[in-house]
Amino acid sequence: MNINLDPDLAAIVAQAKSANPNPPHPADIPLELFRAGYVMQGQLQATQGLHCDTVYDLSIENDACVVPVRVYRAKESQAAAPGLIFIHGGGFTIGNLESHDSLCRQLAIEASVTVIALDYRLAPEHKFPAAVEDCLAATRWILANAAALQLQANKIAIGGDSAGGNLSAVICNELNKANEPMPACQLLIYPATRTVNFATPSRQALASGVTLDKRLIDFFNDMYFGDVDIDLKDPRLCPALAQKLSGAPPAHIITAEYDPLRDEGEEYSQLLSAAGVQATYRCYEGLMHNFILQTAVVALANQAVSDCASFLRQQLA
Repeated sequence: MNINLDPDLAAIVAQAKSANPNPPHPADIPLELFRAGYVMQGQLQATQGLHCDTVYDLSIENDACVVPVRVYRAKESQAAAPGLIFIHGGGFTIGNLESHDSLCRQLAIEASVTVIALDYRLAPEHKFPAAVEDCLAATRWILANAAALQLQANKIAIGGDSAGGNLSAVICNELNKANEPMPACQLLIYPATRTVNFATPSRQALASGVTLDKRLIDFFNDMYFGDVDIDLKDPRLCPALAQKLSGAPPAHIITAEYDPLRDEGEEYSQLLSAAGVQATYRCYEGLMHNFILQTAVVALANQAVSDCASFLRQQLA
């Protein structure tokens, strides 16, 4: 496939190749180094110095889960504010509160929301469905205890990137299926909505030569559910297979042109729309997976975050 990258991203890729012409594949790097490198990338390529008046950590205990979270409030106020439950990406294997700190700050500032970032358990130390259980338990607690976090109970969104987009969709679908309170809307950033055994044109055409190639997808899948007795049609793995999408929260889904997950993200927006759910979709041309953490070096990535913030402001007004 002919790849014509956004000029800002092309410059970053060229710079990286010049510095290290033959880098090891991420799947070959010791996991702790991979995790550290992912955090470092976020600190080097995402906008730094974003100020929020209040940032603090706490732990949520619910449904036999203990989930560390970080709360971001751009402007300190005694008034209840809209909220965003944010679930970071990283193939269910890497990523933490630090890797997405800049993004959470930017969304808190630009969307005027209180962001609650979840530090769910990672694979392979904690295989599927540990991440689902943590995010579901934390979301239930936040929705039921909005006042404790100075949140408006009916104006709490959920969102995340990649694996976090998968988990955000799964949480909405599980709560919807159980007729429980749900987030007001969902922000899905290049979500993995099929996860298992899904051969889309974008997955086939972009199996190599991109940041998230087939080998890395297979690596993450093995970390997350390898050696686990799973049903490949489990909607907690593949939210696109949920039996009930009608009644799910309104969604905004974004993808990248050169991302293997592009087609399933677009398909998920179509599935939601067909089920009567308000769903909007945008594919950002010239970008690759993980662009949401490149706001300092790729202007279009920064614009994408602003677009996400605009969706949240509109939905939570």
